[in-house]
Amino acid sequence: MNPIFMSLLLIVGLAIFGRTMFKKIQLLMALESIDRSNFIKERLKSLMVLAIGQQRLVGRKRERSSGIMHALIFWGFCVLLIRSLTLYGEGFATGFQLPFFGDEHLLGYLYIAVKDIMEGIVLLMVIYAIFRRAVIKPKRLHNTWEAYIVLGLIGILMISDLTYDAARYNLIDLHGNPGQLHFFSNAQYGNEFIWTPVSVGAAAIISRMSINTLGYVLTVMFWTHIVTQLIFLNLLPLGKHFHVITALPNVFLRSLGYPHQKAKVLDLEDEDAWEDESLGLNHIHQLNWKQGLDLYTCTECGRCMEVCPTYTTDKPLNLFEFNESLKAELLANAEDVIKRSQLAKSVEQAEDKDRIEQIKTEMAGLNSEKQLVGDVIAEETLWACTTCRACEEVCPVTIEHVPRIIAMRQGQTLMAEAYPKELNPALKGLERNGNPWGIGYDKRADWATDLEVTLMMDDANVDYLFWVGCAGSFDDRSKKVSKSLVKILQQAGVSFAILGTEEKCTGDFARRVGNEMLYQMMAQENIETLNQYKVKKIITACPHCLNTLKHEYPQMGGNYQVIHHTEFIQQLLLEGKISLNRALEGGVTFHDPCYLGRYNGVFKQPRSILKAISRQGVKELDRNNRESFCCGAGGGRMWMEETIGKRINLERTEEIVRSGADSVAVGCPFCLTMLEDGMKELGKEEDIRTRDIAELVAEHLA
Repeated sequence: MNPIFMSLLLIVGLAIFGRTMFKKIQLLMALESIDRSNFIKERLKSLMVLAIGQQRLVGRKRERSSGIMHALIFWGFCVLLIRSLTLYGEGFATGFQLPFFGDEHLLGYLYIAVKDIMEGIVLLMVIYAIFRRAVIKPKRLHNTWEAYIVLGLIGILMISDLTYDAARYNLIDLHGNPGQLHFFSNAQYGNEFIWTPVSVGAAAIISRMSINTLGYVLTVMFWTHIVTQLIFLNLLPLGKHFHVITALPNVFLRSLGYPHQKAKVLDLEDEDAWEDESLGLNHIHQLNWKQGLDLYTCTECGRCMEVCPTYTTDKPLNLFEFNESLKAELLANAEDVIKRSQLAKSVEQAEDKDRIEQIKTEMAGLNSEKQLVGDVIAEETLWACTTCRACEEVCPVTIEHVPRIIAMRQGQTLMAEAYPKELNPALKGLERNGNPWGIGYDKRADWATDLEVTLMMDDANVDYLFWVGCAGSFDDRSKKVSKSLVKILQQAGVSFAILGTEEKCTGDFARRVGNEMLYQMMAQENIETLNQYKVKKIITACPHCLNTLKHEYPQMGGNYQVIHHTEFIQQLLLEGKISLNRALEGGVTFHDPCYLGRYNGVFKQPRSILKAISRQGVKELDRNNRESFCCGAGGGRMWMEETIGKRINLERTEEIVRSGADSVAVGCPFCLTMLEDGMKELGKEEDIRTRDIAELVAEHLA
C-alpha cells in the first residue's frame, strides 16, 4: 500500500506503546519479589483452560449469555491476530502472505473462512454488548465511556476489515480487478470468496458503488483498520481494558497448589521489620509484583461483587472499589516506589553504616503520605471480609483478593494495633487457655468422658489422630458432632486417639485477623506436640482446622496427612467398614462450607454420604458447590458482631428455607452455629433441622 506511511505509523504507535508498557513493567519490578516460575505444565494448562478457554465465563450458569459474548469477542481477537500481521505486511508488499497461510495451503483457506465468520460474530457480540450496557444495565457493570469507546473501536475494526474485503471482492468480481489486487485462487481449493460468506454478503451491500468509489473505500478501510488498531493498542494500558494485555500472564502466574498466595510466616524477631513497618501490608510499595499485576488486570466486571456475601448484604466491602483504590494509590506513587526500590538495592551494596542510615532515611521519606488503611481503604471495609474466596472463584482473570486483605490486617494488628476491639475476648482466650471461648484448657477433653476414647499421652500407637478442634471441645452444640464422629470411628474399628488437654487452637482465627504473633505461638506449640507423638494422619470435623493443619503448618515444619471427616466417612463406606440405612425422611440439602469447598475442593463426598441415607436424595441450593454462599463466620467474623446491613447467616438461611428442604446438612462447626441461629431467628428451627453430616451418619448406622 504505502511502505513509508506504514513505517511511520508503526514507529510512532509502537514507540508510544513501548514507553507506556516500560513504565508499567518498571513499576511492577520495583515491587516485592515473589517466585512464580514453578509448575510450568500446570500453568500452561491453566492458561489454556481458564484464559484461552474462558472457563469461568462460558462455564458459569449464571449470566452464561454474557460469558459467551465476552468469550466470542476474545476468541475473535485471537483469530484476527494472523490477519493483522498479514495487513501490516500488505502495507509493505502487495500480496504479503505468512508462511503456511498462503493460497497454496489448505490452512490458508481454512483460516480466511474462520476469520470471516468470526468477524461477523464479533460484530454481533459488540452490538449485543452495547445493547446490554445501554438498555439492560446489569447492576454489577460499571457503565463508563471507556467501555463504549472500546466497544466502538472493536466494531470499527470488524467493519473496516469486512468492508475492505467487500470492496476488494467487488473490484475483482465485478470490475475485472483493474488494480491487480491480490486474492486467493487455487485450482484445488477454488476462489478465496467461496470461503468468505460474510465478506461476500457485505460486498452485496456496496455492489452499486462505482469502480473509483470502491477503490477509495478499499484504501480508506485498510488504513482505518491499521490506525484504529494502533489507537486501540495504546488505549489498552490506560484503563480497565489493560486486562486484554495482562490477563493471559496473570492467569499463567496464578497461585498453584493452594487457591491463593498463603500468608507469609513473618519474621517477628527482625528488628528492622518492626522499624520500617514491613510486617504485613502497611504501605503501597509493600505489594509484591503479582499483586500489582492483579490490580492491573481487574476487568471491572463486577462478578466479585455479585457473589460477595458482604457486598450482597449491604456491607461496605466493594471489591471493585477496593482494587481501584489500591491501583490508584499505586499509580499515584509510581515514581517514589521505583526510586525506593533503587535505594533498597543501594542499601545491599553499601558498607558504610552512616551511608546505610542515610539511604534508609531517604527511603522512609518516599513512603506514601496516605495511610493504606484509613485513607485508601476504610477500616470497616477491611474487617468486613469473611475470607470466603467466592470473589476469587468467579474472577475470570484469577485475581487474588484475600491475601491482600490478610496482609493488611497483619499490618493493622501488629504495627498499628488497630484491630476491632470486640476481638479482644477471643484473642485473650487463645492466649490464656488455647481456645477463643476462653474456657479452661483443662476441660478440653471433658466432652469425651465415658466414651472410652484413647488419649495420645496414654497410647500414641494409633493410626489416626482425631483433631477435635475448639468448637468440638467446648461448644455444647458441636460436642454432639464430636461424639457422633467417635461413634462412627469406633463402629468402623478405626485406631485413633485425641490429644485432650494437649491440643490447642490451630491459630486459624488469629491468622485471619492478622495476629501473626499469636498464630505462630499456637502453631509452634501444636507442631511440637504432634511431632513428639510422630503423628502422620489426622482426621478433623472442622474445615478451618483442616485448612490450617494441611496447608499452613507445613510452612513451619508441620507436615501431616489431614482429612476432613466427610472424606473419611465416605472412605469407610467405600471400604465396607460401615453401612448405612436409607431412612432419612424428607428432602435434605447440603451447605458447602467455604473452607471445605472452595479452599480444599471437597464437594462430592458429603453429597455421596447424604445420598446413602436420604430416600429423596439431595436437593441443591441455588448457590452451591464452588459458588456456595458463606455463612458469615469466616475470617474472624465468628467473633465480631454484624452491625451493618443484613446478617449474612440470615441471607443463607432464607435461601435454605426457599429450597423447600426439610433438613440441612453441614460439615463445619461455624456453619452449624450460624445456620441454626438463622433458623431460630426465622422461627424455622423445628421445621428445618440443621445437623452435621457426622450426626446424620451416626443416626443411620446399620
